Amino acid sequence: MNSAKTLKIKTQRPETIEFIDHYLKLKGIAFTNNTQLAAELGYRTNSSITEIIKGRQNIDPDKLLIFKEKYRKFIPEPGVGISRSSNGFAIGEIQDNDTDSPFIDLGTGQFIMIVPLVQDYAYAGYLSGYQDKEYIDELPKHSFVVNKQHKGKYMAFQVIGDSMSDGTDESITEGSTVTGREIQRHLWSSRFHIHRFKDYVIVHKEGILIKRIIKHDVDTGVITCQSLNPNKDAYPDFELALDDCSQIFNIVNVTQIR
Repeated sequence: MNSAKTLKIKTQRPETIEFIDHYLKLKGIAFTNNTQLAAELGYRTNSSITEIIKGRQNIDPDKLLIFKEKYRKFIPEPGVGISRSSNGFAIGEIQDNDTDSPFIDLGTGQFIMIVPLVQDYAYAGYLSGYQDKEYIDELPKHSFVVNKQHKGKYMAFQVIGDSMSDGTDESITEGSTVTGREIQRHLWSSRFHIHRFKDYVIVHKEGILIKRIIKHDVDTGVITCQSLNPNKDAYPDFELALDDCSQIFNIVNVTQIR
């Protein structure tokens, strides 16, 4: 590898600084990920966007003009925050605080949380890339309304299959999006709060599972998982060793499709 590639450029031109500022505010709002943005700006690969954002390359002024024209409705006049209408409320600028997830203050006592989204086709890639910050940053985004700025690491996952569907209000139907808060690994030796949080996303060595945990044996490090689907021949209860799991998220939000 050429060591020069790892070095930052000596001088970031004004158009590059402007682009990075817009990029950080608009990612997940105006465009989904670097792959989409690279295509819009005429780059061959998304690595060009990454190099610019990481300070290793300046943006071509013509590309900045294309960006500003493409996303002009999202770019405010100087001195004015990002503002557009959503359900009758004014949306403010994307902000970062001491949490792991950026948020948008609606000015009504509510906030929009913005979290990375693992879509159904990306399950396999997530198993190998979940520890790679650059990979996570490239994922599309999912947003939902909350009543406060929650701390912790949140991820959203698109649901595959009907194992968690039983026809009741507790169903998590195929194609829906679940958002989970990660339970840090050092907490796995304590009993999960399965009465407060019933359903979980389990990143297991053999795949990503969305299940209800009905038992957590702290002594053996084994959890018992259950599907809501009443067909127990197809979806029996089963046990998993926590040693075979990479991440566990308790589900805090379900965005159902109709």
